[in-house]
Amino acid sequence: MHPSVTPLASIFRLNTELVLNCIEDLDDERAQERGDPPVNSITFLVAHLTETRHLMARLMGQPLPSPFSQAFGKARTLDEAGPLPSLDDVRGHWERISAHVAVHIERLDTAQLAQSSSQKLPGSDGTLLGALAFLAQHESYHLGQIGILRRQRGCSPMQYRLRPREPGRVGA
Repeated sequence: MHPSVTPLASIFRLNTELVLNCIEDLDDERAQERGDPPVNSITFLVAHLTETRHLMARLMGQPLPSPFSQAFGKARTLDEAGPLPSLDDVRGHWERISAHVAVHIERLDTAQLAQSSSQKLPGSDGTLLGALAFLAQHESYHLGQIGILRRQRGCSPMQYRLRPREPGRVGA
């Protein structure tokens, strides 16, 4: 892994695990609750983050088809999205795209990180590195929301634990 991308790869790996920790003990009913007043559900937020990981893959030149692009690609709220998939479906898609991103982010070098990003993102300097930095912050923002929603649903706080890496496995 090139040293320029090491901190971002570490943040994305941590965020991958934190999302899984946030949803590990939830069922569909709790994960799809909207509260009063209605807010985005945990399932929606994880589907949104999954779609964002697909954006990352595209920005790195390593796209994978997204199962949520039609329903969640442009949706900023649950009201704008299509019907929610099950939490198990969302978890499976999160794990797949996260493993894909983990492999490809570790292959980026300084020249690639300095290239112009195909998508301009808020607070970014217009480079791939800037876009990835924004997306790392974006994930962390939504992880905080998910953590609060867990507590509002009577669940324990999110845990900061990492699953052991499998020997010989790159990334996730």
